Amino acid sequence: MWKGKNTHGIVKKDGEINFSKLEQQIDSAVSADKMYWVRNEAKIRAVTNKVATYEEFEDIVKASHLKPLEKGDRISDIKVFKQPWNINSGSGASSQTSSERSTEISYQSVATVNQFDRIWKRQCKNSLERFNFLTELDCNKIHHIFQAEIALGLLGEFISAIHENYQSEKSETIANILYTLTKCGRFELSLQFLSEKEKNSLSEIMDLLSTDWNPENVCQLKSVYKVEYSS
Repeated sequence: MWKGKNTHGIVKKDGEINFSKLEQQIDSAVSADKMYWVRNEAKIRAVTNKVATYEEFEDIVKASHLKPLEKGDRISDIKVFKQPWNINSGSGASSQTSSERSTEISYQSVATVNQFDRIWKRQCKNSLERFNFLTELDCNKIHHIFQAEIALGLLGEFISAIHENYQSEKSETIANILYTLTKCGRFELSLQFLSEKEKNSLSEIMDLLSTDWNPENVCQLKSVYKVEYSS
């Protein structure tokens, strides 16, 4: 028979243990512990990404419990595209130096978020190198790397690199990268954290794509990225 103190109704009046109540308290404790570590990880990520304000830091921590989007969540309108997306799109460059080929092989060996971050943050020394790295990655690989989530702040960095180094001949590749990112985890959360400068850059990218690529599909991208149409 249970001889300890009756805490939160675990022990019934007859001395028997209320296993249902005990299970509820254990589940509650496990959930609380899990939430602690999720929030702690979010704090570390926010500090690592060098958020600009405490409010942004607080928002990241508050949103840490959100689950990644499923493949079709809230982007079902993508399915109405009349022309298929070439998700296997790469840089499309046929003539490259041996040095460029060597770099591309190194880029294509990336398979995890940590490997991507290592190249994006350490190996790429400027915006152009980031642009080349991103556009040389296969879109299937981009989706695989960020299927769980796009780290907050990273979407804005992608947009900035594309905007600063936009090339008309890579318009299809750029469009497919932007489309692929919409299928990655926490895309919409990342979208909400774009700065005004990044939103303006995104709008200008869409305008360039409308001229260089397929206007109808770009209209669909604008809808998903919540880019206002130019008057």
